[in-house]
Amino acid sequence: MDRPLQGVRVIEVAMWVAGPSTTAVLGDWGADVIKLEDPTTGDPIRGFVTRTMGDPDARIRPPFELDNRNKRSVAVDLRTADGHAFALKLIERADVFVTSLRLDAIERMKLDYATLSAKNPRLIYASINGYGHRGPDRNRPAYDYAAAWARSGLMATIAEPGQSPPAQRPAMIDHAVGLGLAGAISAALLARERTGRGREVNISLFSMGLWMNASDLTVGLMTGRSPNSESRMERVNPLWSSYKCADARWIYFVMIQSDRHWPDFCRALGKSEWLDDPRFKDSTVRAQNCAALTGEIDRAVAARTSDEWAPIFDRHNLIWAPVRTDAEVLDDPQVHAIGAFAAVDHPNIPECRVVNSPVEFGDTGSQPHRAAPELGQHTEEIALEMGLTWDEIARLKVSGTLG
Repeated sequence: MDRPLQGVRVIEVAMWVAGPSTTAVLGDWGADVIKLEDPTTGDPIRGFVTRTMGDPDARIRPPFELDNRNKRSVAVDLRTADGHAFALKLIERADVFVTSLRLDAIERMKLDYATLSAKNPRLIYASINGYGHRGPDRNRPAYDYAAAWARSGLMATIAEPGQSPPAQRPAMIDHAVGLGLAGAISAALLARERTGRGREVNISLFSMGLWMNASDLTVGLMTGRSPNSESRMERVNPLWSSYKCADARWIYFVMIQSDRHWPDFCRALGKSEWLDDPRFKDSTVRAQNCAALTGEIDRAVAARTSDEWAPIFDRHNLIWAPVRTDAEVLDDPQVHAIGAFAAVDHPNIPECRVVNSPVEFGDTGSQPHRAAPELGQHTEEIALEMGLTWDEIARLKVSGTLG
């Protein structure tokens, strides 16, 4: 079935998550993605083992499978003259080049924008780094946990006052970066249709963290008073907070327009008397009496289980959600209704599935992903597509340039 990026060729020189997730999305959208990897080590995330794997010798690596589906792998040593020439020959025929290597490494390897665009003026050159492409930290090493989560203000702002900074789960902001860059690449491809020329597209983990924290940061920019972390008992709006049910499961209310929802909220909790309580009559006094109201809501919510509350909250049109565990999400019927998990044609994992990228194109339908490639699985195939002979391929393999 035809997909929006069918016929677009993408070359990836990237590792870990942000760069590979970008090209995974492009592959989901139909692009032909060729991943260039070191013949000896490959992408280091190939060896990444999570605590839930159980078997440290298992060949299956879910993080790698997730962000490298729908790709072909070429094992090539870019540090050699022949390997560099091989890569350039591929890039000269490509539409998009994606890299997450540090800028100093890219410049040293002569895979920078100026060099590649001189050889392929139609190339869309997409680069990801930690802290941005200008400034004193442009070459500072980073993962999203440091650059996007800690330094952007997100980590400190959502912490309970006086408590240790909260942990982020793996690659949360990496995947936001990948989706954002995939969209930017698509826009650059559209612009190329008008101008005939490619362009450079940049994104950083830090800039994405700042964008995700933009609502709070903009308050600081405009008023000079940046929001601080707030305790659950000191919320401006206690109808925008978490509460524990009788079964020890948490729910989250998100009644941002609290005055609008207040009557229905009181009736849902069986507390119509709150409507006449002067401490809670409107959003201003509820903020002043947050601790008292939060305590009242705590006691009311604790009287029923989350399953008992669900139909009551829905009947009163409250905006809320259960705080799900990952295990519960895997069985959530709405997850399956929207096709959030996609099948993968995998040779070693029966009924393999991964999380789909979130953008849908209405006329493309659902189809299985191709499994993430073995290291160098498509080296010979792509070399032949480039016009190399078997003798030339053999020579490059003997020299260690190709794996």
